[in-house]
Parts: sequence; C-alpha cells; structure tokens
Amino acid sequence: MWAYYDPGAVNTTIGKYGVETYIWGDKEVEFVRCAHCGCITHYQTFEGDPEPRVAVNFRMADEEWVSGIDVRYFNGKEA
Repeated sequence: MWAYYDPGAVNTTIGKYGVETYIWGDKEVEFVRCAHCGCITHYQTFEGDPEPRVAVNFRMADEEWVSGIDVRYFNGKEA
C-alpha cells in the first residue's frame, strides 16, 4: 500500500537507527529502508526526473493513522 507524492509535498524523518539505500540496475529510483529491521519505508526518484515522486510505504504506518485515508486499488495495467 503506497502513497505517492510530489517530493516537495512530503517530508521524511530518519529514526534513531538510520537508513540504508539501494538502487536497482536501471537507476531510476532509490529505495530507502530502515537500517535496523530492513523494512522499506519509501522510495524516491532522482533529481531531474521528468516525473519526480516519493512513494511512502503505508504498510509501515499505524493502522489508526491510515484508517481515514481513501484507498484506490489498481492493477498497474489500467490507464
């Protein structure tokens, strides 16, 4: 369950354990994970990307916090 934002519309805060990042071969996005548990917190495109975004992993959020947000389901194949 991901929430997508313009990079200027969201702030990320790093916890006490810090983060680690990794980049797949196409080098289009940078995945960020907790250095303690390894869970992916978000990913982000690189500066200069024509469609910049930050995607936040809402599975990491408290259920109570997320409960008031409308969820849109899609299969990735629809326009």
